[in-house]
Amino acid sequence: MIEDDSYLRIAVITGTHGLRGRLKVFIITDIHDRFKKGRNVFIKEKDGYTQYKIDEFIEYKGRTGLLKLQGIDTIEEAEAHKTEEIHIEKKVADSTRKELEEETYYYYEIIGCSVFMDGAPFGRVDEIIQGGAGDILVVSDAEGKKHMIPFVESMVDTKGLKKQRIDIYPVEGLLDI
Repeated sequence: MIEDDSYLRIAVITGTHGLRGRLKVFIITDIHDRFKKGRNVFIKEKDGYTQYKIDEFIEYKGRTGLLKLQGIDTIEEAEAHKTEEIHIEKKVADSTRKELEEETYYYYEIIGCSVFMDGAPFGRVDEIIQGGAGDILVVSDAEGKKHMIPFVESMVDTKGLKKQRIDIYPVEGLLDI
């Protein structure tokens, strides 16, 4: 069992498929080549991360895929991993950065950024929630109050991301909720 914080989530195990240990996964990454046969992935378990090698991956429907990992060979073993997350090492993700679309970032680059509104410091990004209609930034202001800001171009400017800065332009009344 490896315990480290140098991993990026690429999928979540949502169920099983068949009797031979195949996992049904919800894909979070935009780079589906991360699931090629022979590549290493890590499942985040209670005590840390455990490494597995990919035996097979089949794109299924939309952002769903079927994944077979070495060492998970029965439905019982697969069911034990339901709701767990699949990760890759950050250094592997960084080596494939050129495959990302322009203006696309890894969550870890955004979390912790200083947030500005109308040019003045507002708070910092605590987390990103994946919503059905899009991502949502969770921003804590100076008083510790949390605000949910839709991560859309009209409300969030990431041009200062290299300097750990994000500017927000929320619609009127959004921060009053």
